[in-house]
Amino acid sequence: MSDESALVLVVDDNEMNRDMLSRRLERQGYRAIMAEDGQQALEMLPRHPVDLVLLDIMMPRMNGYDVLERAKKDPLLRHIPIIMISAVDDLDSVVKCVEMGADDYLFKPFNPILLKARISASLEKKRLRDQEQLFLRNSAGGSSAYDGLPASAAQRLRQGQGTVADHFAEATVLHASVVGLERVSDGFSPGEMVDLLNSLFGEFDAIAARHSIYRVKTIGNTYVAAGGVPASTVTHAQDCAAMALDTLDTITRWKMQSGGPLGLQIGLHSGSAVGGVIRAQTALSYDLWGEAVTLAALAAAAAPVDAIALTEATAAHLGNDYRIEQGGQTMHQGAPIPLYRLAGRA
Repeated sequence: MSDESALVLVVDDNEMNRDMLSRRLERQGYRAIMAEDGQQALEMLPRHPVDLVLLDIMMPRMNGYDVLERAKKDPLLRHIPIIMISAVDDLDSVVKCVEMGADDYLFKPFNPILLKARISASLEKKRLRDQEQLFLRNSAGGSSAYDGLPASAAQRLRQGQGTVADHFAEATVLHASVVGLERVSDGFSPGEMVDLLNSLFGEFDAIAARHSIYRVKTIGNTYVAAGGVPASTVTHAQDCAAMALDTLDTITRWKMQSGGPLGLQIGLHSGSAVGGVIRAQTALSYDLWGEAVTLAALAAAAAPVDAIALTEATAAHLGNDYRIEQGGQTMHQGAPIPLYRLAGRA
């Protein structure tokens, strides 16, 4: 982050003061956004990549002291430098703000040169802290303990929530199994086999991101993803269907390029699921289980190679957007489950 690209949040209940300070910041090369009181500032901070806050003390609804206290207690906000601004030259107020975690204190009216210097110093301290945290993460193994978790789950853990669990009344699970690995094992070294799966699953990850699908996990030759997780969406089935077709295109392209014998069996089911953070000895993961996961796996096992099998529930969600054909059945708990085949987009 350079000073020129820094985003500064100006918090002041006086519109003239806000506008004047924001224009001054922009003339000095910063980007500025504004909040008219403390409550609005706290609502804006999680939604914008703010690098520094200029925070007035005397405001209605929520004064600067309260905003400072809440920000410094929030694990997601406490790293943002806050410079308090006040029209009152009061040493007790300065001491109070510093003790609460403020990075600096400025009196109105501002000297433009002093304002620039104080902001630059606070941004430099933030840059050094960010570098230190990055070094510590790399020294500990290259990542935060929360890397790989959905943002909402990571935030709850940082806020001290011990158990993170979610119920999804409607989600669609995609279960894809790469088949034919046993036929290429004689011609591939173990390292080449791993590279092959990494390459395929890397492409699947890119497809999932393109369709707003959450990648749940990989197990051996199996790739599991879900739509409507961790945030509910009304298009979870359509998103997973689009991803399923794109993953088949990936396998087809790989065959054309390499002549290899790999194939893909894909199953889709829409239904209820439970998600949550699972704590292993050395890592955290956000896993998914329940009806949607079980029936998607059964549909995949019953699918022909290079075909997409889906349950009646998913077919109903897709409606007329896709070409759907009859596709046999599978069994679950002793009862037959009719299956359909996703033949393409309508």
